[in-house]
Amino acid sequence: FRKWETAEDGERASRTGQELLGRLENLPIPVVAAIEGVALGGGLETALACEYRIASDSPKTKLGLPEVQLGILPGAGGSQRLPRLVGIRAALDLMLTGKQLDGRRAKSIGLVDEVVPPEILRDVAIRAARDLADGTREPRAARPKGSPQWIENLPGMRALIFSKARQGVMEKTRGMYPAPLRILDVVERGIDKPLDRALEIEAEGFGELSVTPEARALVHLFFATTAAKNDPGVDTKDARDVERMAMIGAGFMGAGIAAVSAEAGIRVRLKDVKPEAVARGLRTARDILTKRAKRKKSPKFAVTELVDRVEATHEYTGFRSVDLVVEAVFEDLELKHRIIRDAEPTVGKKTIFASNTSTIPIAQLARASKRPEQMLGLHFFSPVEKMPLLEIIVTPETADWVTATGHRYAKKIGKTPIIVSDSPGFYANRILGPYMAEALQLLEEGVRIEKIDRALTDWGYAVGPITLYDEVGLDVALKAGTVMADAFPDRFEPSPIVQRMNDEGRLGRKSGRGFFLYEDGKKGDVDPEVYKLFGNPEPRKLPTEEIRDRCALLMINEAVRCLEEGVLRAPSDGDVGAVLGIGFPPFRGGPFWYLDTAGPRQVLDRLRELESRYGPRFAPAALLVEKAEAGDRFGE
Repeated sequence: FRKWETAEDGERASRTGQELLGRLENLPIPVVAAIEGVALGGGLETALACEYRIASDSPKTKLGLPEVQLGILPGAGGSQRLPRLVGIRAALDLMLTGKQLDGRRAKSIGLVDEVVPPEILRDVAIRAARDLADGTREPRAARPKGSPQWIENLPGMRALIFSKARQGVMEKTRGMYPAPLRILDVVERGIDKPLDRALEIEAEGFGELSVTPEARALVHLFFATTAAKNDPGVDTKDARDVERMAMIGAGFMGAGIAAVSAEAGIRVRLKDVKPEAVARGLRTARDILTKRAKRKKSPKFAVTELVDRVEATHEYTGFRSVDLVVEAVFEDLELKHRIIRDAEPTVGKKTIFASNTSTIPIAQLARASKRPEQMLGLHFFSPVEKMPLLEIIVTPETADWVTATGHRYAKKIGKTPIIVSDSPGFYANRILGPYMAEALQLLEEGVRIEKIDRALTDWGYAVGPITLYDEVGLDVALKAGTVMADAFPDRFEPSPIVQRMNDEGRLGRKSGRGFFLYEDGKKGDVDPEVYKLFGNPEPRKLPTEEIRDRCALLMINEAVRCLEEGVLRAPSDGDVGAVLGIGFPPFRGGPFWYLDTAGPRQVLDRLRELESRYGPRFAPAALLVEKAEAGDRFGE
């Protein structure tokens, strides 16, 4: 894929896949697909070319067409066979989201004909093939009763379906991703055509998407994410499996960590100092687990077993047998030191101690430990059950087996790990800091809140920096900003705006008011009173590009510094961390991919221009200067 240079290269590859599956579809004998495990993309397209599909009811069985997440469309017949099989709406729901279905959900939309236990899958598939061959079984006999597909053939209904789908895509992507719109196009143009003509439309669309900048960036991210999951960078032979863990701190983060760990089969002791705090955290963890289990339509007994994996305590009881302790209390160094000293005597000799701190260096925390080689950072992102990234922070003293165990734990709970060296703010929060601080600087200069947020969301960020302050919490931002300013006084300066917001009790969504107003937790308009906190500056108009570059280029420049200082192992880790952890626009590929596509020289020149106008915080990183002057790239 990465070697294709033209749309014709991609189109030829699509036609090759289509022809292969066409031969399968046109065999003179019935072909039954027996599906166990993952059937995504080409795997499902192969099953679609079969006459009959049987899936196992194993939780490992997943069916889907996730090509949209790579910036492309199904190119081996999937975009045309799927809507013919399950209907337009169900097909679009799968292809536009990349969602994955288990066997039972697949059967409910008619994607598979039967769902059986994995132990009998082979026997049932053989019997189905024989029945189809001798005519005693009809293909699609198990199609859901009352299938609504006939509705799609009513006059005007198809046009309405595609119109609504386009509207939804534009609302979600703001037109920044070409793949969803092209998927709609090829389905709409191909659905009434003979299959051979429809496949030509698909191949043409696949080829054109395969060479778009967005597809290149998203495919890069896919490979970078896969590499991060597979390579902990250390010997894994002594890595341990985390089967039991303790969670200290039953707040929102602690409850979330407990929930995702329990969902992965780990038994969790959830501890807090106050019984009422423990009870609240236990309820939160169990609510998360229950909602996620219901979404998967798990049976009631399975839900009960799941929530029972989390147990509550306000003492250090039951810690002796745990493999891992994770601390997620308030960002206070002395408090964390006290917890380490109190917890260590209660655990086993091989127990690993991890902190969920977002900014405090792990080496500072390890000063309170008698076995610093068994300490690391596990920095989760909020909300834990939704955010895919886990930063694993290691110090020079962290043992390799501890790093490898942390990496294995991350994968077990379904997170994408990146391993970073210990440093204030680590990676994600460190590069977020200057981006967020510059947004406040723009505010002080008189740029309106809505204008700042819109400039960054129009570039591809999920939310703007001012909205992000409210989401994170101004109290958290104050603490993090202080840590960063102490560590990097030449580039980070605590914002008086954040201090004033805290003094006024404006903590963001959690308190009902921040930069925006909230009612029952729902975001409203900007609070006009907030401008008084920084002197009611005269409204100032700046070009959108200026606002965007002042914020985004500071983030990118700081990412280069992290690579330069050895905080990151590789540029690809930096791309994964920025996209999955703090919302860098995925279709731009991450800071380093963006640098390579925009050109290090062009970014260097723009930073120097901003430095001349706004000061030394825009001074380019030495490594960026080196790459630009050598005409070199950050990627391979």
